Amino acid sequence: MATLMRCVRSVCTTSNRCVRRQIVCVSTVDTVGIASDSQSQEKATSKRESHVLSSRPSHVHAVEGLRYEKAHPDDKRVLRLVSLARSKKLRSQQGKILLEGRRLISDALDAGASPLAVFFSTKERLHKLPVNRLAHASLVKVKLDDVQIWPDLDMPLDMIAIFRRPDVSKLSFSEEKYGKALPLTLICDNLRDPGNLGATLRCAAAAGCHSVLLSSGCVDVWEPKVLRAAMGAHFRLPIIPNLSWTDLQNHLPSTTTVHVADNSSNFPVTKPELIETSRRRKKPGEYGWVNSRQMSLKECGEDEDEEDKAGGSKQTYLVLETQPYRTSWMGNHTAVVIGGETHGLSREALQLAEETGGRRLLISMVRGVDSLNAAMAASVLLFEGRRQLSAK
Repeated sequence: MATLMRCVRSVCTTSNRCVRRQIVCVSTVDTVGIASDSQSQEKATSKRESHVLSSRPSHVHAVEGLRYEKAHPDDKRVLRLVSLARSKKLRSQQGKILLEGRRLISDALDAGASPLAVFFSTKERLHKLPVNRLAHASLVKVKLDDVQIWPDLDMPLDMIAIFRRPDVSKLSFSEEKYGKALPLTLICDNLRDPGNLGATLRCAAAAGCHSVLLSSGCVDVWEPKVLRAAMGAHFRLPIIPNLSWTDLQNHLPSTTTVHVADNSSNFPVTKPELIETSRRRKKPGEYGWVNSRQMSLKECGEDEDEEDKAGGSKQTYLVLETQPYRTSWMGNHTAVVIGGETHGLSREALQLAEETGGRRLLISMVRGVDSLNAAMAASVLLFEGRRQLSAK
């Protein structure tokens, strides 16, 4: 116990009067000082605990029989959501995907996808979901405006959900809701740009395609940017990713004819010189939606690139006839291959087209115009296929 010392000192003035002054001296270990420090520590601790508690969900609420919790933007579950959104590796390891917005989440629920958690900003937004499908999901009300999930996303989010990565074989695609699918399959060959792939999938869904098959070189079909650009296409038709060319053929009816999109020329195919050129052999990279310039084509014996020269070998290139995309090409079941923006179509795609009696479908453009990208080319060809079927 600290000692409390009271010192009394008399100070005499010139009038011989004495003024008694009491000076209280408190040692540095005084109990009063300890009490003051203790109060400060208690206040700081209380403040920290209040902050921690504010990040935890409050008591459980209910809406239409569903229980939900309120959370602060720095709640650990919200922080895990942000980590999942920003890490492709984490999503892949955990087998999860993220869906933004009420419409996309509703489409996923209607197709039979499994929700794990739904984060929403208002109860009114939650009411617009098929709540009967949310019984096993964790529902969290949080002010999403205060949560920066994607730094590059300017538009505000009102709802975001975590789903198990869907198995396309277990999803249901309502013919009553979306109509009967056409006998038309889109094959994406090495499409690596997320926005371009998403827009291409959206075109396939809008045209009423039977399915979309993706080669193993394509970008992850469940990438957030792909999902955003596809606008719900993932839950409107079967999209089967990461296929080898052997596996890809197993997803096509045996009578399928496979055509390839060709961007090798800007000239009308009716010109004799182009008809002759179309019979020549080409490198795989000279197909697809790469650029709009006239390609330099050589006969097979003369056509070798630097790699061929270095290896001392010559390549054998495939022969495919060219025809305008407006000329009839739809059969009992037809597939169209769209190549990647950088390397064009793969050799396997050309081989499959040759084996099935397919052709190069040419969309003519004026000179000096850059090529159509994959999504634009897919839109032109798929809707032309739809038109040809309706005309029969």
